[in-house]
Amino acid sequence: MDRVVTMDLRQHNTVLVGHDRFFVFRADNQLQLVRDSCPHRGGPLSLARLTPDGRRLSCPWHGTRVGVAALRRTAVPMVRSGDQATVVLSAVAADAPVSVIRRRILANLPPERQCDTTA
Repeated sequence: MDRVVTMDLRQHNTVLVGHDRFFVFRADNQLQLVRDSCPHRGGPLSLARLTPDGRRLSCPWHGTRVGVAALRRTAVPMVRSGDQATVVLSAVAADAPVSVIRRRILANLPPERQCDTTA
């Protein structure tokens, strides 16, 4: 069953669907709703940091790098109108709880700078 979720992006950045979590990820000034799970061992990608080149997220659990392009390809389609976003979540059980919340997301922070240790 498809579930339609509308959220105010000024107040919300995370969607919980049953046991699955999605977060709003900003890349190249585009917002996308992506699964908050590293493909390696399920670490929370919302707590990841962008690599210095801005092309990958480094999982906070094991350092596995997930490409931003791959996240875009698997993102949940989102339609924005100002600060409102509407997403259609596919194949969600009719009795699965759906919540929209605000939580701290680190993946939207700029990448850490690489230090030049040669002097």
